[in-house]
Amino acid sequence: MPSLYLSLSLCISNGFHQPSKPHHPLMACFHCKRPSTRKRHRLFSREELNSATSGFSASTLLGRGSHGSVFLAKLDNGRLLAAAKLPAPPPLQDPSTSPSSFTANEIAVLSSLPASPLLVNLLGRAATADPIAIVEFMPNGSLDDLIHRPFHHPSFPFPLRLRLALRAATAVASLHALRPPVLHRDIKPSNILLDANGRARLADFGLAVRGLPSTAAPAGTIGYLDPVYLSPGDLSVKTDVYSFGVVQLELLSGRRAIDVEYSPASLVKWAVGLIEVERFRELWDPRGGGPGSVEEEAAARDVARLAARSVGSAPERRPTMEEVVACLRSAGRKAGFWGEEKCWWKLARRGKVADAAAERRL
Repeated sequence: MPSLYLSLSLCISNGFHQPSKPHHPLMACFHCKRPSTRKRHRLFSREELNSATSGFSASTLLGRGSHGSVFLAKLDNGRLLAAAKLPAPPPLQDPSTSPSSFTANEIAVLSSLPASPLLVNLLGRAATADPIAIVEFMPNGSLDDLIHRPFHHPSFPFPLRLRLALRAATAVASLHALRPPVLHRDIKPSNILLDANGRARLADFGLAVRGLPSTAAPAGTIGYLDPVYLSPGDLSVKTDVYSFGVVQLELLSGRRAIDVEYSPASLVKWAVGLIEVERFRELWDPRGGGPGSVEEEAAARDVARLAARSVGSAPERRPTMEEVVACLRSAGRKAGFWGEEKCWWKLARRGKVADAAAERRL
């Protein structure tokens, strides 16, 4: 039975070269050191926000989650559409885990970053005691909507899945390229939003951290959370790589990260098992998101192998997000989407991709 390592070796050629400058134009803003790249954020009064959201009424509600609610805000006499993130009432337990603390953290992290076309950027905050974040409005929903709501989005072909994956990966790689790096810690399809042009933007920085804090308790979403991230000392950029690997598997298969209607319920366990024995056609989304040509099939297999390596048990063997970007671009070139590029040399030197299945099989 062919090993996943041998299959991956077919992609190896001249090697992946670590660039000295950003190799993707969308990453350039994160490498610019000029103060002018930082955006001044506005302070909004409670009265302004009440007027912009019709008093935070149900008619302007965009969504609700565990950390609070998001409302459509029409600012500057309706000329500026934004999203106002209102934290939920605090629980009785530790205030450091309250929704307000997550919103305050998002404001702090986004305030420290230059505006980027890869992120859902901060526009401002409320000039009130309660933290209310005002961020860019994304009118086209999320990657989660595209994958899991086929009746609303009947056509989601493989080329579009790959392009969105590449753009989201570029966003994460850009954060990791900062010094100190920014770790998102909650990468999942519902936190990858689509702007007016249908481009992926990374959102929701409530759990994000700068650097590797020694006191930050493990946090994330079940199904996307790196299983080796058990204590603050386990956090690394490879924690985000694992989460993004799950997103890649979700894009390929159309299955949720955890789905009790299937056995096994874990997408990682099911998908890596198929990839290890090269049963790729069982992996593709049966609703029509699989590859549509021989070239796309080869590209999709490369993406699957990359995802399997990203969720591997040994963090040191996982690719960096910069390598993920390069390999996704390479897959697109193989499919004829945007030319040809090779990227697998460094990854192959780290050992078999199949460690994700071999070491997890319980």
